[in-house]
Amino acid sequence: MKLVVRQYLQGMTERGELDVLLPQLLSELGFEILHHPKIGSRQAGVDVAAVGPDPDMNGEQSLFLFVIKSGNLGRKDWDGSIQAVRSSLGEVLDDYIPNRVPEQFKSLPVAVCICMGGEVEEGIRAQWSGYVHTHTQEHIHFREWNGDRLANLILSGILNQELLEPIHRSHFQKAIALVSEPDESYMNFRKLLNSLTEDLKGDKKSVTRLRQVLICLSILVTNGVEAGNLDAPYRSCELTVLHVWDALKNCPPKRKKRLTEFYEIFDQVLSLYLDVSTKYIFKKIGPHTSQLHALSASVRSRSFIDIHLSLFEVLGRTALLGLWHHSLAFHSKDNEDKSQFSENLRIRNESLSISINMINNNPSLFNPMRDDHHIEIGLVMLLAECCDKLESLEGYLFEIAIRLEDRYSRRLYWPTCLHDYQNLMNHPVDHSDEYFKRSTVGSVLVPFLLVGLERLGAEERLASFRNVVANKLEHTTQQVWVPHEKTDSTIWRHGDSNGIAISVPAMSLSNSVSSLSDEIQLIVDEHQDITKMKAVQLQFFPLLLTACRHHRLPLPPHYWFGG
Repeated sequence: MKLVVRQYLQGMTERGELDVLLPQLLSELGFEILHHPKIGSRQAGVDVAAVGPDPDMNGEQSLFLFVIKSGNLGRKDWDGSIQAVRSSLGEVLDDYIPNRVPEQFKSLPVAVCICMGGEVEEGIRAQWSGYVHTHTQEHIHFREWNGDRLANLILSGILNQELLEPIHRSHFQKAIALVSEPDESYMNFRKLLNSLTEDLKGDKKSVTRLRQVLICLSILVTNGVEAGNLDAPYRSCELTVLHVWDALKNCPPKRKKRLTEFYEIFDQVLSLYLDVSTKYIFKKIGPHTSQLHALSASVRSRSFIDIHLSLFEVLGRTALLGLWHHSLAFHSKDNEDKSQFSENLRIRNESLSISINMINNNPSLFNPMRDDHHIEIGLVMLLAECCDKLESLEGYLFEIAIRLEDRYSRRLYWPTCLHDYQNLMNHPVDHSDEYFKRSTVGSVLVPFLLVGLERLGAEERLASFRNVVANKLEHTTQQVWVPHEKTDSTIWRHGDSNGIAISVPAMSLSNSVSSLSDEIQLIVDEHQDITKMKAVQLQFFPLLLTACRHHRLPLPPHYWFGG
């Protein structure tokens, strides 16, 4: 376990990783955090300031001033630039200690700590020792918190035997060891996550459990990056966002301190998820989307089912990344953070560009094989609408409708409501009426496409597709899914389909005079429990979309584009 944690710490970056972990670790060990790292503001050399017991002074209460560096501390890191450790230590002694220490802590002894994920290299060990000897004073001492010490603190404070029980450690270790086997790694991390986040009450123990989750997740991500395989980290991050949100949502409002800690942990998990998602989409996927069939070939399977499932999975992830940054852009706009607003819009627009390239160069995406692929199609259409570029994907929807007409009419690899992988591999078992009716007994994809064609004004294409639906799918229950008052309490952790399935009136499907889009809008207007969900109220609608995609629940018609 310690070796895993050491490797994780060694690979952590200074900004956004190590400076996020350290305050969480200190808080769990009983320290009072005075300030967290801030990017862009002058901090007089101090990255983190905290008050707590000094283990090197028999637990005497002290003021800790941390200077953080990633990896090993070598000669270039020690001296030679304004960002070097020696320059930062000088600022701590000359500015922070004389001018910035809060009045109530001025009488405490000061521990100036260099903190790193690795260790001090032998090449500068003598210089560091000399600096400590020269500048140590009666009330000012210097400390070295290296990766080995941080690992011991993590294992003794947050991941110790009492808090991370043997079965939990087993799932964690398997998730790390099998990171290059995404399905196995994800399943083990899911078991760990289910155990650690069960029955959280909004107390201190709950905060500890969530910090455990954050650190375990960070270790998994670091190992995934090193292994060059981000699939398991992505899926684990996505599920963790949903679990932590569920815990935050259930925290009693009167426990303001715990609620603040929950929000802080949620922000960090969400940041980690978006960082992994950006790396996955922009570095792993994006460079290959401009080449014809490149992504299809990269699946490395002879089964067209594997290719279809993989491509739709990636399309959904890409669209969801864009929708998250669309939401965050307007949060940063409200905060008047212009640079963050521009960056979020850039990622949103680039996500759409990657999605369009993916569709244009991988024809498999015109042929959904499962009815629930309407989720991915709906996400990318919604993203296009958010970017005011819906016209760029009109042809995509038209082409899907054209091909579905042919596949339903000829009974050739039609989309099925069957989800089991083995059933999909054998689909179609035969072309009999019995099997056709069983595999198309219900559909959300069909009404979604009909509504889309209506809203795009494609009257000729709509009439043709509607005719096929009326003649070939008269047995199919066309339906939509909407959340109800209990959905918010069940959807996040396990994806229970606790909502209402509403059948679309047959008249709307067959009668060209009736507007299915109007019928859907009536359903939306009538079922407004979705607006009572906390995520929606806080304008974090991508949380609900994330839950739907991850747990394979239909997109509510409230988020069908053009609504």
